[in-house]
Amino acid sequence: MKRIPIITIIGVPNTGKSTLFNRLTGRRKALVHPEPGMTRDVFRMPMFLDERPVFLQDSGGFFPDKSDISKEINIRVLREAERSDVVVFLCDGKRDILGYEKDFYLSVRSRAQSLILVVNKVDDPERHVVPQSYYELKTDVLAISAEHDLGINQLRFLLGEKIGESVTKPTTEPGNASRISIVGKPNVGKSSLINSILRDDLLIVSPIPGTTRDSIDLALSRNNRDMILVDNAGIRKMQKIHEDTESIAVLRAQKDIHSADIIILVIDASRKISQNDLFIADQVLKSAKPVILAANKWDLVSASQAPHLLEQSIRQRLHAFYFAPFHLVSALNGKNVFRLLDNAERIHMVLQEGVRTPVLNRAINSAYAEKRLVTKSGKAFKSKYATIESRRPFFIRLQSRYSEHLKPSDETFLKKRITEKLDLWGIPIFVKVTASARN
Repeated sequence: MKRIPIITIIGVPNTGKSTLFNRLTGRRKALVHPEPGMTRDVFRMPMFLDERPVFLQDSGGFFPDKSDISKEINIRVLREAERSDVVVFLCDGKRDILGYEKDFYLSVRSRAQSLILVVNKVDDPERHVVPQSYYELKTDVLAISAEHDLGINQLRFLLGEKIGESVTKPTTEPGNASRISIVGKPNVGKSSLINSILRDDLLIVSPIPGTTRDSIDLALSRNNRDMILVDNAGIRKMQKIHEDTESIAVLRAQKDIHSADIIILVIDASRKISQNDLFIADQVLKSAKPVILAANKWDLVSASQAPHLLEQSIRQRLHAFYFAPFHLVSALNGKNVFRLLDNAERIHMVLQEGVRTPVLNRAINSAYAEKRLVTKSGKAFKSKYATIESRRPFFIRLQSRYSEHLKPSDETFLKKRITEKLDLWGIPIFVKVTASARN
């Protein structure tokens, strides 16, 4: 298969890049808000252009100020201009081109392989006159309204011409990939972790909590399997959020937890488990999704700290995740990072292939032989037969003499033994007891 081309939308803040991104992909992924600078990362989404696969990238807006985070964004934006097959340079048609914006355009034009100058927010083409300053750039100007879907088909046509016949249609749709959501509180290193996996730095890595405001999809192919890594905004309790824009991102991150296939819950190994960590863990647990625990920043932990004792300490605070694989990782030096993906692949295969009913019943009977289980009222419990009702979530139905639930500690014991016997690590198990037909 030929390389899939990349189209990148570039421009200064608040020109409508995210609105155009959403319009072209047909999916609401980029944050749209009147505050300039909402998109801080360069992020990528697969889409089709005339039945040909392409990657569309939404970039952080170019900032004229001298702050460290702005400098970092600007460097990445210019680098993406060089990497891309086509650059869409987006401007605001409701005003003249700005001085620093013109300099930025000329800098991008000198780096880009191919460039289309697009003037956005031309909501009424018959009455709206595009400012002359854009034509003075001595290039063709395409007027559009991303918000009102005006000129978008013409833009698609131009993009198709620029891309040419350089790609072939893939055998699988982009939406069929397994979604792995990276979740955690602000500043635990979620973006750094993804950068380490991708061996790239598409995401802005900053010590400022809340730098990632978008839920960002990044396509990855590994061992002939397609994955989508989702970098979420750091989740904080809503009462601790002061910016309206951040609350939007947090709500989207919580939504992405429920749309994920697998969740990697990231915590900071160099700090104690906080109430915010526990709040996020509770959100993840309620989603009933497969989970992998990643204790990042292992490189910052004292060399005298025994790994097994640190794991024990963390698991005591996150005791409900007894089923989840645990990894001490370092996004900085790459330690154990790919073990996270190994586990994600294993979980995906187990859920695809399922567990045969006889194998399930042997594992359960083995647990009964090990310990006498009782119901909540103290009655001896032993199921006659077990079946898997669903895999997502992983639901086991136990047919018994009574429909009474197991004592909580005994139910946990049974789930642990099933997990161990069937190698279901990472997959939360749910049990429902029903009375057999004869009873």
